[in-house]
Amino acid sequence: MPAAVRTADGMSYNRKERNGGRHMNARYIVVADDFTGSNDTGIQFLKAGYDASVILDPSALSTIEGERVVVVDTESRNIPAQEAVACLKTVAEYLLPLRGKRVIYKKVDSTLRGNIAAETAVLRETLGFSVTAFTPAYPRNKRTVREGLLLLDGIPVADTEMGKDPRKPVTTSSLQETLRGGGSLEVRNVSLAEIRAGEIPEILRAAGNAGSYSFDVETDGDLELIVNGMCAALPPEDILWVGSAGMAEALVSRSSPAFFVVGSMSPRSALQARTLLQEKDVAPVLVNIRALLHDVASEERRLSHTVSGLLRSGRSVLLASSLDEEQIEEGRNANASETICRSLAAVVPSVLKSARVSGMFITGGEVAIWIVWALGAGGTDLVKEIEPGIPLVRLRGGEYHGLPVVTKAGAFGGERTMAECFSVLTDAK
Repeated sequence: MPAAVRTADGMSYNRKERNGGRHMNARYIVVADDFTGSNDTGIQFLKAGYDASVILDPSALSTIEGERVVVVDTESRNIPAQEAVACLKTVAEYLLPLRGKRVIYKKVDSTLRGNIAAETAVLRETLGFSVTAFTPAYPRNKRTVREGLLLLDGIPVADTEMGKDPRKPVTTSSLQETLRGGGSLEVRNVSLAEIRAGEIPEILRAAGNAGSYSFDVETDGDLELIVNGMCAALPPEDILWVGSAGMAEALVSRSSPAFFVVGSMSPRSALQARTLLQEKDVAPVLVNIRALLHDVASEERRLSHTVSGLLRSGRSVLLASSLDEEQIEEGRNANASETICRSLAAVVPSVLKSARVSGMFITGGEVAIWIVWALGAGGTDLVKEIEPGIPLVRLRGGEYHGLPVVTKAGAFGGERTMAECFSVLTDAK
């Protein structure tokens, strides 16, 4: 079964597209309220390897099929709130066909100026988002959040010159009050302790994967933890992201895990997998052979759910059907090799639909071809030989065209082969 591994760079696949050697499956729409903010947020995507453009006419959203990142400048920061609402409603109508297909990011001012509550409410309600993630923090520019209050160089922002802005003075430093506006929206602030303890997924689960959340932030690392925690609970397309260029950078530059699938019965592959687990930060997910033979659909759902969640959190995973002796013996005794291959081939596409990866490693020739068929590829483009008989290729055709894949016959390679392949997949550009 598949194994997910954490990647050191942001390389991932892109559906039928390549960009500078990095393969990215997510696409983004940024809705910004001023021109300079549009540009400084768009540049974060450019740094991560995406092409990005800024448009001034929201009707152009109907013609962006080939665009990876589009920033819409609404110029609504300094206009009356009711006018901003009308403007955002127009934008939201164009966004409706893209809902669920793209990550939508509401860019706001890092000092809380503008019509943040009104504009966010339009997007949340019109597009049907059940989860909102909000923080304007931008630590490298001295915008941090402590106990729910935005600080500018250590001072509550409403107590700085921003509180005297002649057009849109900042009247509160509270993120919760800012997002609530004058309404009754419940906003749950997530503390630094909770963020750093990795509690975000559990907080969302306890709330039924719904609600509006603001976050304390002191460092860029905190922004990364927020993004990873939210994406561990939900696909990023199911979250309305609201923030400055800081969270946008964390969102687009987060690392993608590699995905190892070990279906070979060879003892050598099992040894290589155990070495991988010892040397790298990889979480094993093992197929329960007995459960699989009893109820294929239930076991496939369990595996897909577990692996997808780990991958979305950025965690490395090893999904294996033959890692320990009990698995191997049960598979052999039941003559279950074809059932295992079919299940692995069913789980992999399900996982890739909800989690991005830097690449895949598949061991076992029969497993490999079943997975390639399931992904709709018409073949592979050969890239290089990693070790004798162990190539790096890219999928050719299908929904996951360009996805880097390492294939290995079960009995090939030495003890550290998988660990070496992990490094290749996570370091490749």
